Amino acid sequence: MEKIDSGIEGFDKLLYGGIPKGRAYLVSGEPGTGKTIFSLQYLLHGISLGEKCVYISIDEKPEHVIMDAEALGWNITPFLESGALQIIDVTQYFATSDTKGSGIDVNKVIDLILSYVKNNGVSRLAIDPVAPLIFSDADFPNVVEYIRKLIFSVENNTGCTTLMTSYVPVGSEKVSSVGIEEFACSGIITLKLVKLNNKRIRTIGIRKMRGTRIDLTEYSFEILPDRGVVLRQPI
Repeated sequence: MEKIDSGIEGFDKLLYGGIPKGRAYLVSGEPGTGKTIFSLQYLLHGISLGEKCVYISIDEKPEHVIMDAEALGWNITPFLESGALQIIDVTQYFATSDTKGSGIDVNKVIDLILSYVKNNGVSRLAIDPVAPLIFSDADFPNVVEYIRKLIFSVENNTGCTTLMTSYVPVGSEKVSSVGIEEFACSGIITLKLVKLNNKRIRTIGIRKMRGTRIDLTEYSFEILPDRGVVLRQPI
């Protein structure tokens, strides 16, 4: 199986040479664990290799993503202007039934993503997060349908390699916010905040990855200016 470089310092050694190409992977973790930075770093590395990349924003406005990247030392504006990177805001398709009565427009979201990826030669895609943080109980079946259909669609119809982030409640042992993501995706990358020697540190581990050997060891990592996520020692 062909693999690609993730662009995450020290991460590819856990996969014995990189991420298997053309599949969708879940990046899960509590707030503050670095999911968005991990995803942007992955895309920016693709751009450095001459690839076209897309970031799908579901819970944040594009301008906030740009500002957060700049705070880390990443100026992504030139990539947006050249078309190497595109940030697509699909928040409007996730109005809850309680607010607008429209629910989640599953097909419109997926059709928009697939058409853009296929028509623009996109090879790396990040969806952050895969499902909206807030939705009503009435919308839950639509959210499950959306996640299943989205994952199968991007894997079977785009040829690009996709990262999808998912919230995990603080202190929870869950792997994803909805509970379907981990079964449908081809791999699971978990980011955590753990206490070690009376300090909180960030850790990263791989729970599942189809098509490759994996190192199941959990590693500490730092988020550094300009460099982003950098793996350190095993814990």
